[in-house]
Amino acid sequence: MKNTFDILVNFKKYAYEFYEWEKDDDIKHVKTIPTFRVSLGCLRDFMNCNLVVEKSFLDVIRGKTEVFCKGIIKVLDYCCILFCGEKVVAVVFDNDGNLIGKSNLLFDEADDVVLSCNDLTETKINYKIISKTSHNYNCTRKESKKINYLLNYVNDIYGNNSDYEIRYVYFECFNKMLENNEEAYLELKKQIENYNFDIIEKLTALIKVLKK
Repeated sequence: MKNTFDILVNFKKYAYEFYEWEKDDDIKHVKTIPTFRVSLGCLRDFMNCNLVVEKSFLDVIRGKTEVFCKGIIKVLDYCCILFCGEKVVAVVFDNDGNLIGKSNLLFDEADDVVLSCNDLTETKINYKIISKTSHNYNCTRKESKKINYLLNYVNDIYGNNSDYEIRYVYFECFNKMLENNEEAYLELKKQIENYNFDIIEKLTALIKVLKK
């Protein structure tokens, strides 16, 4: 383990690239944070899964992260940086070891972590995977928000048990009729979840018209 100094982090459910950070995000200026080299498999799990680490690891990192906060230094209980090769991610845990936030770093700060900590040996972190995350890192943060909005929209109109609304939306997106509400709903949901951006853009435009 080594300490990394003077970086910015933006802990979210998914580790967004810094150019997708938004002005309302709780971006933290970290004074110091413990840093560990891990295996590629371990790093991928932390990037792509909901998981919980053992208490022994929490004990190692407890109270070792400090952030600047309105002119004072605030201690964060369970944070650290993990890296493998050129990939770097900051993570934060709750008191039970659940992974509750991830953050990419600025490009130059990530490079500095790799250069300054490249001589570290791998640390084995014991953890249990709870579930895989559904985030598609090929999508931008804006696209992910749009997809979540559209999924909620089709869930709502299907849940309203309307005789025609879900089938009308299906017709406008696919230019063909379906007589079964459930089939229309399931196909719309499938295309959105599979990131079919042709359907996504059609549905987005349709909603704008319907909401007027």
